[in-house]
Amino acid sequence: MNHKVLENELISIVIPIYNVENYLRQCLDSIVAQTYQNFECLLINDGSPDHSADICREYVSKDSRFRYFEKENGGVSSARNLGIEHSKGEYITFIDSDDWVDSDYLEVLYTTLLEEGADIAVSTYKKFNIKDNCFYFHIFQRGYDKKTFTGQELIDNLQALSFFDHSYSSTWGKLVKSVRVETIRFNEETTLGEDMEFWYKLYLISDKIVYVNKDNYIYRTSSDEYKHFELEKIRSDIQQRLNFIAFLTARKLEVSSYVDDCIVYLRYLVDKIKFEELEFTQTARWLQEVLFLLEG
Repeated sequence: MNHKVLENELISIVIPIYNVENYLRQCLDSIVAQTYQNFECLLINDGSPDHSADICREYVSKDSRFRYFEKENGGVSSARNLGIEHSKGEYITFIDSDDWVDSDYLEVLYTTLLEEGADIAVSTYKKFNIKDNCFYFHIFQRGYDKKTFTGQELIDNLQALSFFDHSYSSTWGKLVKSVRVETIRFNEETTLGEDMEFWYKLYLISDKIVYVNKDNYIYRTSSDEYKHFELEKIRSDIQQRLNFIAFLTARKLEVSSYVDDCIVYLRYLVDKIKFEELEFTQTARWLQEVLFLLEG
């Protein structure tokens, strides 16, 4: 591909920031090191009380491609939405401020998207566990390095594709045409699974999506990331799943795989609620009611 063509289109990188002073420099340095250099990086400070703001201002002062915004704390979805509203690029990607990316992250997504004439490019990721200081890679094989879907094809196969990993439902590791997010935003009323809802809606309105089997996004995690069982976040997640099923139904699309997946997840939650001795809470009763209704 002509390198000159690669530099014609601006890519907007949106980074929501909250209490990440220990990791932010690594994230921003990985962006500076990108082989594809025609980008703008929107740093959205979501009311962070630590020294993240000072780090952001430092990068803005050194590199005009970095732009800094401050807002009252409203959650990661509101921060991402503010970034979308202020973005100027023809394409948008999202990177979490405690993660980082390989130097070819933008180039791989952009060239793949252009080569296939797609609306969205999806890549995969590797995990870095801060507890044991180890990287974790996917061991399963998809059998292809690149694959294209229509929006309908991806929606029909999404549950099966997402069984092994979250490449299709997570916010990161993707590049999307800005025109596709003109009417779609992250749901600011939810605190869990907001990224899944956002991308599922984008898949529905996209003509073509391309997946590239390249793990150039590094997701920082910890071994106890699911230690805290927060019922209200779980309720928010289930409500999103139900909303999406209702949306698909209204469009007369097949929903059986989504319903089945939701039932399996609800059964797991109900069992965990009993183990945690939380079955008499209002949210627990609601989850059991939803499970009863879905099972028929």
